[in-house]
Amino acid sequence: MALVQAGALAAQEGAADAAQMQSVYPFDIIAKPLPQAIADFSGVTGLQVLYTERSVFDHQAPALKGSFTASQALERLLAGTGLLWRFTSADTVTLEKPVTNDDEVQLGPVLVTGSMNPGTTEGTGSFTTDSVSTSTGLNLSLRETPQATTVTTRQQIQDQQLNSVQDVLNQTVGLSVSQTGAIGSDNNAVYARGFAISNYQTDGLPRSTVYGMDDSIADTALYDRVEVVRGATGLLNGVGDPSATVNLIRKRPTFNFAGYGQVSGGSWNTYRAEGDVSGPLNGSGTVRGRLVGVLQDGDSYVSRLTTEKQILYGMVEADLTPNTLASVAVEYQNHHADDASRAGFPLFFSDGGLANLSRSTNSSADWTYHENSNLSILTSLEHRFENDWTVKFDYEHSDRKYDTMIGYGIRGSLNRDGTGMSIWPGRWAADPVQDTFALTASGPYQLFGRQHEAMVGATAYWADGGGDTFPLWFLDGYDPTIDNYFTWDGRIANPNIQANGTFTKDERQIAGYAATRLRPTDDLAVILGARVTDWRYKETNTPDGGATELVDNRQENGVVTPYAGVVYDLTQNFSLYASYTSIFKPQSEQDVTGRTLDPLEGNGYEGGVTASFLDGALNGRFAMFEIQQDNLAVADGDNLAPDGSQAYRAVDGTTSKGFELELFGEVLPGWQVGGGYAQARPKDADGNELNTEIPEKTFKLFSTYQFPGIWDGLTVGAGVRWQSSMLAQDAGPNGEDFKQDDLAIVDLMARYRFTENFSLMANINNLFDKEYYTSIGANGFYGAPLNFLLTARAEW
Repeated sequence: MALVQAGALAAQEGAADAAQMQSVYPFDIIAKPLPQAIADFSGVTGLQVLYTERSVFDHQAPALKGSFTASQALERLLAGTGLLWRFTSADTVTLEKPVTNDDEVQLGPVLVTGSMNPGTTEGTGSFTTDSVSTSTGLNLSLRETPQATTVTTRQQIQDQQLNSVQDVLNQTVGLSVSQTGAIGSDNNAVYARGFAISNYQTDGLPRSTVYGMDDSIADTALYDRVEVVRGATGLLNGVGDPSATVNLIRKRPTFNFAGYGQVSGGSWNTYRAEGDVSGPLNGSGTVRGRLVGVLQDGDSYVSRLTTEKQILYGMVEADLTPNTLASVAVEYQNHHADDASRAGFPLFFSDGGLANLSRSTNSSADWTYHENSNLSILTSLEHRFENDWTVKFDYEHSDRKYDTMIGYGIRGSLNRDGTGMSIWPGRWAADPVQDTFALTASGPYQLFGRQHEAMVGATAYWADGGGDTFPLWFLDGYDPTIDNYFTWDGRIANPNIQANGTFTKDERQIAGYAATRLRPTDDLAVILGARVTDWRYKETNTPDGGATELVDNRQENGVVTPYAGVVYDLTQNFSLYASYTSIFKPQSEQDVTGRTLDPLEGNGYEGGVTASFLDGALNGRFAMFEIQQDNLAVADGDNLAPDGSQAYRAVDGTTSKGFELELFGEVLPGWQVGGGYAQARPKDADGNELNTEIPEKTFKLFSTYQFPGIWDGLTVGAGVRWQSSMLAQDAGPNGEDFKQDDLAIVDLMARYRFTENFSLMANINNLFDKEYYTSIGANGFYGAPLNFLLTARAEW
């Protein structure tokens, strides 16, 4: 059969819907990689696009601007590619290469892009994405988003074997992970722009601030990507800090049968098995499913510490109509660590000298553990109307459990003969539960002869975090003494701590929000939005045999958090932007009259330049920012509140200023890069530097290159993580400071694909075996030394 022009198969099949073929759509697509242009095409027309050829990723689509039918648009986007298209259902188009067999078209593994799941990175092989929504709720490109946003794609997660959310955040531009103990410790923290991060979302649904509800230790096998928006994010998150929001985007079922299985083994007896299978569950493909599972266990460079986890995730989605999508998902995660420390080990001797303990030091008793589990059920219903407006309803029920038995040896002062130290014993456990509802609508509208976009929504969550209370720190009749810290192997009497009461924590948040992107001209976009939030928190404590005590009871009603941004396109590649964002966080501190202080307010100002190079395959950003915190609680001298507790006063003027530079995507064919430089300097109202225990400056870069020609099965990669010095002031027993100098960690990877379906990969981390701390103070915790991981992967 002779070659035919793109679109000829449509007539032969006769499957196209006449209305779809004749409808005219307004397109404004810049020249960009073909997969991204196809995604834009889907967003405009509502058509799902399936493609069978990896060669789709080798082509650039031309700019498409004006009004066209779907067939006219496809002919222009596919011009010169040699690809054909045909309707395979009323709302589905398939792209194919021409074949010489008149009888049938052989289809390989099908990749899919569609209007109901923008921004998907799986299968693109890219370190960047074409759509993000965590900042504004509008599906915008990175260049169109007026707030610093970093996306860690599925490809980067796979290349670096970033198997936990904490691993991802440790590689994210502008973020610093302060790890003070084993995974699962509540002392571990992540910082952005000088402040701790407390805001987590999953598929855009905010997590409660109730203890135990964050997802920092979650496994990444079930996520397509991780979006991090730095700065205040009050529009979509409500309560929180002006540092950053972490949004975890789950994988969804695919339209074709596909999947992978991989096994890994590496340093410290680390073993991991991971599987993922996805595809249609009926003949027409209107019902699809996905199942992901993980088993992992291993030891550690920290003596005696062992960890294990089990992950299971499944989703089923169904096309109820060509424009209506329903889905239900179940997620189970269980993480367990034995002989698990909470806060490292002492950095000083009692005389003020540096202890210089080994990297294998474990300060925990041999009966300690961290246990964390999560069982979540998510349902969603989404409908696209003929006017391109989409309405979506989400409901998630998340049932968590945590149980931590602690006995960590940092109590006292370490003498040079190993004496002087004891453990802090205790336990806490609870079953926090959160129910979240969200209803959103988004789409285009016409005003003054131009098209604009809008988003409106309402969300509510109820979180309960109750459980048993246990004795902490000082136990009657128990001897916590460690005879010799240097020879201690964790053996010490188990106090067998029993519950001595119950507690409840109850948080409620109800909010409405809206945003619009106005397009006064082709080159100018103005984004305006606001959120109105009602919030309530109540905490009680009931000791055994005693009456219930009201520990905390606060509420904030009608709090307005505004959002404003502007983006101006200077050229085809560069845009200027500026934004103002805010967020609030209720406080429990009281002043001398007994009045609870007003919420802590975080206001963020940001401006800079965004860029899109090589037809959208490479994205960059330069951002300058200033964060202002008002109503910060500061101790009011020796004054007391009416209940006898320390009185506080609200102080304005805490600030953090800095800038960030990042670059993500494909520099040249086969060469992916992701990373950047960031610096932030937080100060209090008197100009004193804050949080000097985290680095002020960081640089992170990871890059891979896939060789062409006869070596096209080989991909090599390298990464570097550099950070400036850290200083813990007055950390020693006599007021000594502890300083860690600048440091750089180098990582390597290599993968060889033997066939289309099988590959081997090696990752080497901390290549030069740099000895460094991930947290400093009176106590410290070492980062991982030189280690490796080997992975065998089969795909189908």
